[in-house]
Amino acid sequence: MPERTSWAVGSDAHPLVTTEDARVAVSALLVPGPSAITARDGIRPGPATPGRVHAAGTASGSVVVEPFQGSIRASRGIGSYLVSLDSPKALDVLAVPADPANDRYDLVIAQQSDEFYLDTATKFEVRLVRGAASATPSDPVVDGSRDWFTLGRVRVTAGANKITDAMIDQLPPGWTVALGGLLPVGSVAERNALAAYPGQSVYRIDKGWTEVYDGGAWRVRGQVTALALADITDPYPGQLVVLAGTGGLYRWNGEKWLYAALLSGATPGGDWTITTNQPTSNSPALLTFPQVNRPPVGISLAGGVFTIGEPGWWDLSLNLRYGIGNVDKYAMIGGSSAGNLWAKDSTAGGGNNVSASTSRWLDKGATFRCYGYSGAASAVTKESAGDLISGFTAVWRGP
Repeated sequence: MPERTSWAVGSDAHPLVTTEDARVAVSALLVPGPSAITARDGIRPGPATPGRVHAAGTASGSVVVEPFQGSIRASRGIGSYLVSLDSPKALDVLAVPADPANDRYDLVIAQQSDEFYLDTATKFEVRLVRGAASATPSDPVVDGSRDWFTLGRVRVTAGANKITDAMIDQLPPGWTVALGGLLPVGSVAERNALAAYPGQSVYRIDKGWTEVYDGGAWRVRGQVTALALADITDPYPGQLVVLAGTGGLYRWNGEKWLYAALLSGATPGGDWTITTNQPTSNSPALLTFPQVNRPPVGISLAGGVFTIGEPGWWDLSLNLRYGIGNVDKYAMIGGSSAGNLWAKDSTAGGGNNVSASTSRWLDKGATFRCYGYSGAASAVTKESAGDLISGFTAVWRGP
């Protein structure tokens, strides 16, 4: 019959607690495995580095396995074995010397044997399974009980006379915790491999945040900081994310990420001035501004071309002083060329000063330029070293 009598009472005919009863009861208290009545294989989180495999010393042929407790799911019968390595254990890898010509792979495993299932002994053992030297080495076949998980791989290089940490690949089974506990996972792939249940929570070691499974997808709850928006695999409407590289705050509207605010603490913008007179004529002249009065943030200038790094609304202001007075003089701000102007103003007669300004939404990567024009040969000037005119100012207003 499919029902199992509680381990607390045994059965009517045999009121005893069997080892399988005990395993089943323990499994009920652990994070689920592939099915509703199995538990996840893994190492219990703890201080230091539980289950880590490392070289025994600078001139040693051994490795050491750090103490740990864990859970190994029974492949025969049901339930999980709780296992413990209560002190560091050394394993002599080079008791079988390295091959002089070829590498070999040895596995470090945690294995539970059980005579009830016809194993030769009933014991838990952390042991070394040696491979065969080969020009194309591979992991060895594990003998004995089928109930085991790997802890590491030792790549024994040809002719090696000692084992170093560089030869060791950490291959732990992952962490396991009590049912309802916050399960640490190292990657999105490890998270996706879980047989998740609604309400299950994981801590993404690789990202530094907590995710909750809602029955359909893993959700990152609350505002988080991410390197890329794509790291949020299943955003929910209204979710807020700060990009670590820029300080930009983004909100998911159900279809796409919308730029909401800048939280970096520095207002994007810049302020530049010419350093020498720049000739103008009756054809628009591209102006350059070598003097930086305010270090630019979110905008750059090279060869007279401004490039936007921070998308949003920008206030742009060009202020010019000309060297002659009795002809038309223009200040112009444009996009790709003087034939694509965004702002233009002019003065005639005795006026030497002219300004142009505009407010525009500019995407990241957008470019623009400033131009001077005069009805006769003239120059945009800087009359004294302390003047900030002729010059250009850009201020970011927001997303």
